[in-house]
Amino acid sequence: MTTDLKYLIIEDSLKVCEGIAERMQPYTNWTACVFAHHVDDAKQIASAEKPQLIFIDWALKGGSAYEVLLHIQNIPNYYPYIIFNTGYQSENPEIPQEIINNYKIDKYVVKPLWENLRNNLSTYLLEAEKKLEQTATLKQIWLTDIHKRTVQINLQDIVCICQEVENHYHKNFCLHNHPTVTVKISWHEIIEVLKENEIDFFVTNSRHHLIIKKYIECYKRPYIKMKNFGHKIEVVKEKLHEFDMWLGETNHVKKIKMNM
Repeated sequence: MTTDLKYLIIEDSLKVCEGIAERMQPYTNWTACVFAHHVDDAKQIASAEKPQLIFIDWALKGGSAYEVLLHIQNIPNYYPYIIFNTGYQSENPEIPQEIINNYKIDKYVVKPLWENLRNNLSTYLLEAEKKLEQTATLKQIWLTDIHKRTVQINLQDIVCICQEVENHYHKNFCLHNHPTVTVKISWHEIIEVLKENEIDFFVTNSRHHLIIKKYIECYKRPYIKMKNFGHKIEVVKEKLHEFDMWLGETNHVKKIKMNM
């Protein structure tokens, strides 16, 4: 059992907050953050405390859960277990589609909560602990693609990033075992994110390609073949020496050379 875990209740009703907290009392490895009734408070507490478990209602003071969930998704490397609940589904039938399609939640619960929590709370908490273990090494970001869809990308799945020929503002994120995602983003923003998350990369051509070392399949100067990528990438002449130094003589590189 994991200890020193925190949970946050985001709910406009104090009575409901107290009811959830009362049901959490037997689980002594979980400690409550202060209740959040307002959208702004919820965002501030989530950013500051990063609780591993969040109970969140749809209707909040100052707005709705959508604003809070979007804020949480944009906190780097933060993946709480989220139990979303609402009593307004009949009046707002679009809520399930909006929540499920656009936000990362773990459980969708229709009010009243109490029977559901009585039957399932212990299971939810075990799942929350398991999620914490599984995401401990993940480095994920949320991006909006050119079709205005919010997409979650695991930085460790990036094989390479290529600039589109016809639109230099568009970058294709080529991912390992996932479809390519096209985003309107600058090279500066990409490099800052990769550095911040300690991803080992090399810019083979400042206007065309960026590659990730662990996905290099083979290298024969000046061309690189990447895993799950359809064509060779050229290292520009002025960067060849720098690239050779970056590649180094690791076991991975020896294997690459053997496969040439």
